Amino acid sequence: MKTIDMRFDLVLIQSWIGKKFNKYKCDAFEFTNSVTQIVGLYIGDEVYALTNVQEAVDYFGATEDMAVAKLSASEDVKIKSAFKDVEMISTPVGEEITSVKIVNEQQTMAINGKPAYEVWLTRAIIFEVGGREISFEKDTVPFSEEITIQRGYNLIEKISDNDDFLEEWDEEYSPAYKREVVVVK
Repeated sequence: MKTIDMRFDLVLIQSWIGKKFNKYKCDAFEFTNSVTQIVGLYIGDEVYALTNVQEAVDYFGATEDMAVAKLSASEDVKIKSAFKDVEMISTPVGEEITSVKIVNEQQTMAINGKPAYEVWLTRAIIFEVGGREISFEKDTVPFSEEITIQRGYNLIEKISDNDDFLEEWDEEYSPAYKREVVVVK
C-alpha cells in the first residue's frame, strides 16, 4: 500500500500557542468567503504562508494536477495575490492564540478489494483567539485552489464534509475517508 502524508507540521503549530495572531492577509472576498492559493498569517514576529496550489501528485494511481495545502514560514513580500494587479487586504486579529484545531483527513482507496492507497492531508486549521475562532479550510474539490475563511464560534461544525470523494469512481475502486481533530494547546 502506498502512503502519502501531506499534513501540517504540529511542531510549528505548537510554537504559535501564546503568541499574538496579529492579522491575516488575503485577497478581498468577491462572491464567497474564499480566496485563491494563498493566505498570509502574521503570528508574533513571523509571517507564514498558508497555500493551496496545484502541483503534479500521485492521485490514486494517476499523476494529476491537484491542489496541495501547505503551511510554511515566509516573508511579507512573498504574500502576494495569485492574480495580476490585485492588492491583498489585511484583516486585524490582535489576540493571543489559545489553541489551534487541526482537521486532518485520511483518504483510503482499495482497488479490486485490496488496500492500495492511504493519503493524509490537512483539511482545515482553526485558531481560537479571544474567545472566538478563525478557520482556514482547503476546498474539498481536489483540484480547487480555494481556501475558505470563516470567523465565529464552533467552526469545527462548519467544516465541509467530503462525501463527493466517495462518488463517481469506477467499480473496482473502493474509496473511504475519515477525519481526526488534533487540538494543540
